[in-house]
Amino acid sequence: MFHTCKKWCICCIVSVLVLLLIMGGTVAVVDPYFHYHRPLKELSYRIYNERYQNDGILRHFTYDAVIIGTSMTENFKTSELDQLFQVHAVKVPFSGASYKEINDRLKTAFQRKRPVKMVVRGLDCSMLLDSPDKMNYDGSSYPEYLYDDRIFNDVNYILNKEVFVQMIQNVFLYTRSGAEMTSFDSYANWNESMTFGKEAVDLTYTRREEKEEEKVSFTDQDRENVRENITQNVIELASENPDTEFYLFFTPYSIYYWDAIDRNGTINRYLEAEQYAISLLLKQENIHLFSFFTEFGMICDLNNYKDVWHYSEEVNSQILQWMKEGEHELNQQNYEAYYAEMREFYLNYDYDSLFEKQ
Repeated sequence: MFHTCKKWCICCIVSVLVLLLIMGGTVAVVDPYFHYHRPLKELSYRIYNERYQNDGILRHFTYDAVIIGTSMTENFKTSELDQLFQVHAVKVPFSGASYKEINDRLKTAFQRKRPVKMVVRGLDCSMLLDSPDKMNYDGSSYPEYLYDDRIFNDVNYILNKEVFVQMIQNVFLYTRSGAEMTSFDSYANWNESMTFGKEAVDLTYTRREEKEEEKVSFTDQDRENVRENITQNVIELASENPDTEFYLFFTPYSIYYWDAIDRNGTINRYLEAEQYAISLLLKQENIHLFSFFTEFGMICDLNNYKDVWHYSEEVNSQILQWMKEGEHELNQQNYEAYYAEMREFYLNYDYDSLFEKQ
């Protein structure tokens, strides 16, 4: 009886180990998150899970340019950037990401000695005042095991039931359907699934009934937050990689965003935060800084927006064209005039007219 139980236990242990070996080996070979290698030519991969697949893209794909940012960069098309600047780009957006998260992820490309000659990165003005170490996602749920080089915690990936059952199956089904791997033009692009225009934007916006008095303007603490945030999460990486050209732009929110900060009494604070950030960024020679907030026709045309912040892919395309032409690029000679023009417009705009019934 004892020997029978012992034999049974050994068989169970061996069976479990064999199953785990098969499971882990299959995940490592197919590698749907590109953690170990680039996509296999024999398989078609669907790219859609930003925080799980972007690191692998930056580690193993072939490229010399990167598009990165929050959801404001999801509608960019790498084919347009490639054609305009004669590069071979990948797109790795991180929806809702802080400056720190985006910077930390971008470091991957440089730490792996990738030949990055161009970075296109969106800078959300609404995050300028954030703490430099702010992360918008709970660390306990973040897939750090995909971002570090510690092999032992890869067990969270290769022995992950969801990856084995769902992701591996998706790769095989995607391949069998005859579909091609997701292109970087369509990766994360939500343009076709959204409705644009005033009615759509109104549904996403609740306006304060009463306008608050202007709060304390740009404080010393605000200035320090902007300095640390911009220096740590933008400038330092550019300084460490002088052979890379960084094309940065302030993401052009709609006129409703300006109404929101006007109504809550912080519009001057954010205007001054942007001005200070500009003065810091322009000191770095390989940073090309763009702002489109003086494209007032675009900002005020709600047909370009699906909500207060997010613009259509046509705007993304226009941004790349402006970058190529050098339009709206800020420099030491023009940024004060830009700031004065922007300040004059947004501080004196008739926001109430946006909400008058037609």
